Amino acid sequence: MDYTRCVTCGNCLEKCNFGALHYGHPRASAQPVKSDNTPTPDNTRRAFLVGAAIVGADVALAQAAKKVDGGLAVIQDKKPAKRTTPVLPPGAVSARHFAQHCTACQLCVAKCPNGVLRPSSDPMRLMQPEMSFERGACRPECVECSTVCPAGAIKPITVEEKSSTMVGHAVWVKSNCVVIADGVNCGNCARHCPTGAIMMVSSNPDDDTAPMVPAVNSAMCIGCGTCEYVCPARPFSAIYVEGHEMHSQI
Repeated sequence: MDYTRCVTCGNCLEKCNFGALHYGHPRASAQPVKSDNTPTPDNTRRAFLVGAAIVGADVALAQAAKKVDGGLAVIQDKKPAKRTTPVLPPGAVSARHFAQHCTACQLCVAKCPNGVLRPSSDPMRLMQPEMSFERGACRPECVECSTVCPAGAIKPITVEEKSSTMVGHAVWVKSNCVVIADGVNCGNCARHCPTGAIMMVSSNPDDDTAPMVPAVNSAMCIGCGTCEYVCPARPFSAIYVEGHEMHSQI
């Protein structure tokens, strides 16, 4: 068992048909004993852990120092969008269904190949998974999370069903868009949208030279987060996904 991931949900006890699982304390490892029967501190292990921590800190600092673009500009990390409603994976059915059944076991988080699912820090949904798109997008052909949920919070779903399930909709933030803020051409969101829900339109129909900006067709958007992931704006994306309380089909 990986004790760092166990949340004591009890699912394994309930599912085991042989009564082979039970809760208990892990056995303490034996320590060397002095002649006067007092334990001898394991200084070798302690020294190793301290050394590993120091090396890890040095590596982290070195990586932070290297995060520059050709030595000219600092590359900012993308920050999570501030959503009114969290985005839940297809198969969750609704926010109410998900909250009632999810045990926060983290199996879906560990299984997600795109790095989209992560534990919530909201006290009302603490450790229950939600979707965020700084490190990837929820690919329409991936249904991994729905295959591992032991509590029925994420129901099994086919690729065809997922491709037409609306878990949220994209929202464009004009002030964050590089087309407006930096005066450059972009269109990443429209080019990569798997459902064609985003198209580029003129920011001023009366001006032929006006820059092209994204327009979202909410009726076609499934909330996969591809647009949010590929958006070059930093630290917040110029387009993000707002979740739906109740999932629906296109």
